[in-house]
Amino acid sequence: MPLPLPPFRLLRWFGLLSAAVIGAIAIANGALMSQFLNQQLFQREATITADFVRNILLSDGSLEHLRDQSDPELKQRFKGSLVHLGNLRDVLRANVYLGDRRLLWSTNKALVGQVFTDNDELDEALRGELVVHAGHIPKKELDKREHEGLGSQAQFFVEIYIPILDAKQQVIGVVELYKAPLALTHAIQTGRQMVATAALLSALLLFGSLYWLVRRADRTLRAQQAQLLDAETLAAVGELAASVAHNIRNPLASIRSSAELALDASAEQARENAQDILRDADRISSRINELLRLAKPVGEQRERVGLADLLRRCAAEQTQVFERRQQSLALVASDTNAATQADPQLLRHLLDSLLANAAEAMGPGGRCALRLKPTATPGFHQIEIEDAGSGMPPEVLKQVARPFFTTKPQGLGLGLALARRTVERLGGRLAVYSAAGAGTTITIELPSA
Repeated sequence: MPLPLPPFRLLRWFGLLSAAVIGAIAIANGALMSQFLNQQLFQREATITADFVRNILLSDGSLEHLRDQSDPELKQRFKGSLVHLGNLRDVLRANVYLGDRRLLWSTNKALVGQVFTDNDELDEALRGELVVHAGHIPKKELDKREHEGLGSQAQFFVEIYIPILDAKQQVIGVVELYKAPLALTHAIQTGRQMVATAALLSALLLFGSLYWLVRRADRTLRAQQAQLLDAETLAAVGELAASVAHNIRNPLASIRSSAELALDASAEQARENAQDILRDADRISSRINELLRLAKPVGEQRERVGLADLLRRCAAEQTQVFERRQQSLALVASDTNAATQADPQLLRHLLDSLLANAAEAMGPGGRCALRLKPTATPGFHQIEIEDAGSGMPPEVLKQVARPFFTTKPQGLGLGLALARRTVERLGGRLAVYSAAGAGTTITIELPSA
């Protein structure tokens, strides 16, 4: 029999998990959309800038200066074009490289004439690729030679390497622009805010819709559970009525017969009939007491109970019952200091009932073990009752703790159900392990005092 599961709070768990998952998805989607937006906008900025630079160099005829630096007229026109580039809004610095990586012209005059051999972006541009590098300048790259002279306003930048092609589509030079596109940056920030707002509203709408749906489903399930509980209650009342009728009708019939016989019997026979009446009355009282114990709240008055001493007293009294059945009962109490908070009389009755069931399940020569030992669960002690009876098949084991279910002709079916209810109200757990032909083991875990 599996241990009872704790109550599952559907709305609470759904609210927490769905909020976390939907929030994570919204953040991830927002970040991906923002990154995609940034890349597209910066790429578009680079493409427009590259077309503008190439058109300027081509329109004034200064493109050939990159191939021939000895012509003074080309040199003058080339410098005039680059001055315009350097004076463009948002351009922090402009560099022009030749095919041999030598810096031909720069807004930072100190860099002119230097050769840059460790610039990966320049290498890609010399292969004919438009290179765009945008973002914040990492601290580890501040010491690169091409970053010298940049001011604090260039913390967020667009670095564009524009390959310059001749009529034969051969790369003859590279124009590098460092830009701080403030308008584009503002547009990107506005786009990010819109993406974040859209992601947040979408997440809230999705969460609200799902929460409403699950809340309605939870209410429906609770209503159906209440209806099912009512039906089960009515079924339990029917079982109770049938069980009580069966267990009381027979003793009442016997009482009536004994009373009728006593009317015409001699004194000695009347005495025997009176004894039969008392015995049957005790049977009825015993059944009623079981029903009252099932309904009575458990554990209002508790005290510290030493489990080892309690088991020794139970074993001492039950040993005679086992011996009359030609059976044996062995006690093993390894956890001698174990104690719990409980009603000792109630706990004693529980153990007596379970031991009586074990004795009834075994034939002559059967052996039963009563053990008290530590458990793997911290803060608990374990009592184990193992019998060598015939055991139970799976279909019986599934119903063995259900009230009013019994395989005994004269049983009421409340013993194990009452035991489980008692243990659970004491804060413990009761489990039944059995198989056909392999006996039955009942484990009780009680919290330590």
